Amino acid sequence: MRPEAALLHLISGVGAKGPACFLLEAAGKRLMLDLGEGPPPGLFPKVDHIGPIDALVLSHGHRDHVGGLSLLPKLGNPPVYAAEIVLRGLPTGITARPLPVRGRGDVLGIAVETGRNGHAPGGIWLRFAIGDGFLYTGDISTESMLYAYDPPPPASTVLMDCSYGSYDAPLAECWNKLAPFVERGPLLLPIPANGRGPEIALALLRHARTDIFVDDAMKKALQQLGDGAGISLHDNVGDEIRRLASTVKPIEGARGIMLAGSADGTSGATARLFSTWQDKPEPAIVFTGYVNPTTPADLLVKSGRAQFMRWNVHPRLSDTVALVRATRAKTVIPAFCDRSQLAALAAAFAPAHVTMDERIAF
Repeated sequence: MRPEAALLHLISGVGAKGPACFLLEAAGKRLMLDLGEGPPPGLFPKVDHIGPIDALVLSHGHRDHVGGLSLLPKLGNPPVYAAEIVLRGLPTGITARPLPVRGRGDVLGIAVETGRNGHAPGGIWLRFAIGDGFLYTGDISTESMLYAYDPPPPASTVLMDCSYGSYDAPLAECWNKLAPFVERGPLLLPIPANGRGPEIALALLRHARTDIFVDDAMKKALQQLGDGAGISLHDNVGDEIRRLASTVKPIEGARGIMLAGSADGTSGATARLFSTWQDKPEPAIVFTGYVNPTTPADLLVKSGRAQFMRWNVHPRLSDTVALVRATRAKTVIPAFCDRSQLAALAAAFAPAHVTMDERIAF
């Protein structure tokens, strides 16, 4: 390795479903990219051997990317960089340093360009001015009808969201599979309020559904999206989100289309609703995101009481291939998918070098 080369350590999040956590050593600095928890709940990155870092940089505010902040004392309590929307949701006592949602900034003297990730409020990808460019996508989605996505610039090395591996069905197909359950009702959709929950609510509104019922977390999320988090949204959806926030009703009994968190039933309104409805034929329960093993969601699906129907919030194979081509990446590290997907992704991304090695120099 050349003395000036950067080094990327894959602490967690590559080769198996797990919390996002990567260590980037470059320009004399040690930057950690995300520090998550789960899935499943209680699974944290192993950081005891890492020692002090100079900064933690967060791509967005979902638990599998920020849920490990309790580990910061083991890392020297570094400053935390993220978009202002994400920083507002973090625990007190953290040294917070804002990054633009779309624009240019720096992390301890290393220039960084950011753009909207199409996945969550305040969610960003980050392109560091290291070598011929290093891009960390975090979680991204190019299909969202709610969250805006800014195409990243070229980068020679790309640590990329490949959560769906070789899956390639479009979002329109997801709606077609969900629509019969919506029409039949009553239907409970366990969701994360700061992710796909508001997007599914928007889809329901656009399909002329007025019987939308939500828990307190979803109500708050819609209100925030209609206010300070609007920078993360498509330009044409603000009025619709404000309309949703003012017209959704609280969940009271099994009626209409209900959206509530948590997505896996381990906490929040769904934990209470599952205990009431798990032994009853109604409402129908449909999970639209990753089902954590051993959680109430997993048990309900395995028993046949609930079903899983994916709602795309990550890139399909065709999206990841397009990103590799657009960035002209020479090295691609597929994140958030199983190692069994490596051969298929290597073939799809060729001639780029595709690797899941624990340490990558560039």
